[in-house]
Amino acid sequence: MKIKNILDRFEKQIDPFFSNRKHLSKYSLRNQRQDIDSIIVYFKKNISKELNIDSIRKFISESKSNKSDASIRRIISNLKIYFEFLLEKKILSKNFFSEISTPKAEKKLPSIATTEEIDKMISLIDISSNLGKRDHAIIEFIYSAGLRVSEVNGLNLNDIDTKINQAIIFGKGSKYRSVIFSNSTSKVLKKYLNIRSNQNSKEQAFFLSKSGSRLSIRSIQHIVKKYINLAELNPNYHTHTLRHSFATHLLDGGADLRVVQELLGHTSPKTTEIYTHISVEKSRDVYTKAHPKA
Repeated sequence: MKIKNILDRFEKQIDPFFSNRKHLSKYSLRNQRQDIDSIIVYFKKNISKELNIDSIRKFISESKSNKSDASIRRIISNLKIYFEFLLEKKILSKNFFSEISTPKAEKKLPSIATTEEIDKMISLIDISSNLGKRDHAIIEFIYSAGLRVSEVNGLNLNDIDTKINQAIIFGKGSKYRSVIFSNSTSKVLKKYLNIRSNQNSKEQAFFLSKSGSRLSIRSIQHIVKKYINLAELNPNYHTHTLRHSFATHLLDGGADLRVVQELLGHTSPKTTEIYTHISVEKSRDVYTKAHPKA
């Protein structure tokens, strides 16, 4: 099947395709459109080609020259979905992306901060200022409860109970879960609440910006990164490092995997098991350095 014979219909199906994808995030939609556009641009440059498994493989091969394996996996996944849509619309007679194998994801263990490193970050916060009290509360709370940055962003005043050290979190997959935090974290949160009450009584968000509005995800990330840099820690550390550290430190302390899974809000224990691997690697490193026969 010649590309030039179907390219026009190929393009005309983009809008109908996306009319059924409104449930996705704006980032997913953006990536899908970019990936569809990329193959259209490729075939416009190679208008005389046949649409077959060989031309699809050639497109993937050329894409690999300037894209990561993660991007290639995403491109294959997104175009497989789009080609399936074109198959249903009888634009195509075959979904060639079903025959394309995706590069295997390299399993990387997340970076983990030590308790000493986290303490160093916190020690550099100017807690005499109102913003310092807020920043202190953010970092303490993320680490103490193992939160995602989106969960911190979504926190409201009535979600946190400092009397019983418990919070209700609206997490991934639009699911609620209960988390607990320490007495020391509760004290930090109370100090922040004392100054927060003077900012904006109508705003329900727990963490506020200077202007009194809900603190954005990007601002939270910037705050955490600020103290990582001030403490001169691993430049690869980021907001999620605090969540990774929370889980690993719990398991190192003897916590049950199932309990850690529930606190993190993971639907599958397999997702949480990565932290057991981190603990094993840490033990291996200690063994190699300390044992005379290692």
